[in-house]
Parts: sequence; structure tokens; C-alpha cells
Amino acid sequence: MSRLSCRVLRRSLVRPSRVRSLPHASDSSSMPSVDVSGRERPLSDRGSATVEAVLLAPTLMVLLLFVIHLGRWSSAEARLRTAADHAARAASLVHPSRMSSVARNAALDNLVAAGLTCERFAVSAAILHQSDPRVVEVALECDVARAGLDALAVTPRRLSASSSEVVDRWRTDS
Repeated sequence: MSRLSCRVLRRSLVRPSRVRSLPHASDSSSMPSVDVSGRERPLSDRGSATVEAVLLAPTLMVLLLFVIHLGRWSSAEARLRTAADHAARAASLVHPSRMSSVARNAALDNLVAAGLTCERFAVSAAILHQSDPRVVEVALECDVARAGLDALAVTPRRLSASSSEVVDRWRTDS
């Protein structure tokens, strides 16, 4: 150690003004509160982290549920669009008199396979153009079940999707 650092060390050990007496255990009001960095903080700040956590936890939970809610709706919309595509393709392969029933069955099969449950479900299939080539359009409406989202008190949301396909003239017996 250098001479300078030894002198500073001796002075700090010798000076009685820097020495503090420890308070008695019964006198907790005069005990200093020390944070992680070693600095003293006022006694009024004690327990503030607990209060902040108690106030912040419900807010974060609602935010998390809202993100889950948005993810479920976007996933349901994509699944419904896929079901409409499959239903339109299936309807384009059959006779026009059977298009509605085939489209409904194809859409339901696809939604069940995708795991989407609807509280109310409607399918409509119609030929758009009587000219050459004919086009079939399938429209789906679904009130998506809200299971698991009761904490957010969301109302059932109606999603709709439509898809169109050119009628395959060689496969249908029109």
C-alpha cells in the first residue's frame, strides 16, 4: 500500500466524528433503512415494492388475458377463412343442387378438425355468374365461443368469411 492510502485509512479509523453508535433494538424509528446500493432511504419508503407489486399484478394479468383474447380471435378468423376455402372447393365439384349441403359438410368438417367451436354457424352457397365460367361463392358466419375468456367479460364475436371457386364443368353433371 502506498503512504497516501495508509494515511487516509488511519485518519478514517481515528476520527471519532465518523463513528456512529448503533441504536437500541427497541428504538426502531431511528434505524436507517438501507437499499441494495447501500444508500439510506427514508422509512416511509419501506414496503413500497410490495404495494407496487400488488397494484401491478392485476393490471398485468388483464393485459395478458387481452393479448390471449386477440390471439384467439385472429386464429379463429384464419381458421374460418380456411374452412370457407375448403367449402368453396368442395361445392365447385358437385351438381348445383347439392352445393349448399356439400359446402356445409366440408366447412363443418374443417372447423372440427381445426378445433374451432361456433355457438351459431351459418353457411350459404350460391352461383355468382351464370355465364362461362360459372363461379360458386360460399359465405360462412360463426359466433365464436368465448370459453376461457370469462374474466374479460367479452361478448360472443361474429366472424364471417367467404371464398369463391370456379365450378369445374367436367366434374359436375350440370
